[in-house]
Amino acid sequence: MTTSDPAAAGVRRERAPAIWIFLTLDISSFGLFFVVFMVERMGNAALFDQSAQRLDAALGFLNACILITSSWLVAWANMVGRQGDFAGARRLLVRAIAVAACFGVVKTWEYWDKFSAGLSVSTNEFFTFYFALTGIHFVHYIVGMILLGVLARGPSPYGPPAEMDANYRKWLDGGSLYWHMVDLLWIFIFSLLYLIGAR
Repeated sequence: MTTSDPAAAGVRRERAPAIWIFLTLDISSFGLFFVVFMVERMGNAALFDQSAQRLDAALGFLNACILITSSWLVAWANMVGRQGDFAGARRLLVRAIAVAACFGVVKTWEYWDKFSAGLSVSTNEFFTFYFALTGIHFVHYIVGMILLGVLARGPSPYGPPAEMDANYRKWLDGGSLYWHMVDLLWIFIFSLLYLIGAR
């Protein structure tokens, strides 16, 4: 569906270059972390494999499904928002937040389970990576949830309507990209930590 709204067209042309720079740098930082993990793993594969078996791959997969579902809802909200249906976008964002909240519940329970079993960041190299990678990702998740919450409130009630709509579309675009990054990073983390070496 095409739209003749010049504000929406302007947002599509600008496409928030700042968010792309941020995402590129952030993903590159995680990428470097992933490379270091693989190098360390090759040096001590037995320890990493044994440690990976202490993770619950089913929970990791469940969280991947949760984030993929919420990411789909956010993408849908972004598409609806571009067409000017901000009320529909807000409803979809609320649903995305509700689904994504399950990730936090599952991850918190998993952390509690690990700490209860005596596992911590100092247990061994694998769990140092586990808590570092999942912890940093969890911070990204919290930031993303806050961002989605702000977007779910809709456009700012201040300023000229056309400008408010254009700004909201831009923020919705950037927020969607950020949330997709959170989803994508978890898929890589899940694959590296939960699947490689698991039995």
